[in-house]
Amino acid sequence: MPEILWLNHAGYELRVGGLRIIHDPWLFGRAFADGWALVSESKFQPQDFAGVDFIWFSHEHPDHFSPPVLKAIPEHIRREITVLFQTTRDKRVVSFCKKLGFKTRELPNCERIQLSPEVAVTCGKVGGDSWLHTEAEGLSIFNANDCFGCDWREISGHIGKEVDLLLTQFSYANWTGNPGENSRMSKAAECKIIEMQDQISAFNPKQVIPFASYVWFCRHDNFYLNQHANRIASIFEKFSGQVDMVVAYPGDSLTIGEKHDSTLAIASYERDWASKATPIDIPDKIIELNQIKDMSLEQQARLFSLNTLAFLKPLSWIKYIVPVNIHLEDLRVTIRYCMFGGILNDDIEFDQRDITFSSESFLSLLRNGYGCATLMINGRYRENTSGATQLLSRNFAIPARNEEGFFVPRILFQWGYVKDQVGNILKSYFKR
Repeated sequence: MPEILWLNHAGYELRVGGLRIIHDPWLFGRAFADGWALVSESKFQPQDFAGVDFIWFSHEHPDHFSPPVLKAIPEHIRREITVLFQTTRDKRVVSFCKKLGFKTRELPNCERIQLSPEVAVTCGKVGGDSWLHTEAEGLSIFNANDCFGCDWREISGHIGKEVDLLLTQFSYANWTGNPGENSRMSKAAECKIIEMQDQISAFNPKQVIPFASYVWFCRHDNFYLNQHANRIASIFEKFSGQVDMVVAYPGDSLTIGEKHDSTLAIASYERDWASKATPIDIPDKIIELNQIKDMSLEQQARLFSLNTLAFLKPLSWIKYIVPVNIHLEDLRVTIRYCMFGGILNDDIEFDQRDITFSSESFLSLLRNGYGCATLMINGRYRENTSGATQLLSRNFAIPARNEEGFFVPRILFQWGYVKDQVGNILKSYFKR
């Protein structure tokens, strides 16, 4: 029978049909600009990749696709491993892995691929994320990782098999409110439980492994987000009456389909959580205002060289994209920023601020297309006006799309993207 060796967080090794397939290995270090850390230490080490046939990455987030882990794998071992990744326009993940010496294979959306005569996989894209369905030795294994908001019954119908094992995220993984907004954070935690229930109802799995949530918000400005995150003990208690729940701790081995005593694993995670009583003391890097202004000019030049932003001007006319007032807490400066023009003013009154974060975080937003997503996920900011998160993300949406290989105006001819944006605009309009 297929076996699983548990690595950490969302990472595990599936041993099936004579193959060793590792999924999303994040073994050490912090993620999302040092905003997240692993709850438990990994036992699996870089040299243990020897003999592995494939590594599948669900998406590019660093708690799934970890460049430091890949670089730590000895070069002679890398050459024998094939990286599997969803087909993308930008090719960044596969290009990075090729440069490190890995073999690579892209997985077309929802296409069944034979990895060997005994093992087949189907990878389905959900935005930048993806799920993986593995068929081998008469078993059906579905890894949902961080995918959410899907029509799970439709996906279940597409894969066309009863699921023996479902692996799914069990807690929120982003900013869910300011300090003290307890009901908001609790609602986000409850939404993950509802998502799990929807998946269980759709796939009717024989076993479920909750995963991809063994992290903690580890900095002084996001530490409060841990308070309402779902813990594995409560998740196990909630669902174990309706399905065979399996909790695996780093280093655990289990046989799919066999009963597994999760008592020790749960106790181990609770012990590790108890040791996370205070945030990690990591000094913030203070970025001078002049450097931020220079980076804003560079970002604007890059934006206008890659896109014809005039096509998006109507979004400012209807007030969908408007300037956002960002308070840089460490500099004690509030600036006005807009996608159309960059930094417009650096002398805004404090009480006019929409959102607050550090100068280092803002530099990342200006420098990297993924900077805004990193900030939303690590939760190292405060909303000072309602809806400021959406206001900020709209101003940084195009840099994010550019990094994925999509540019204006060509992206406006993609029906799926346009449909989603029109829906967002209508929702925004009717909320006013």
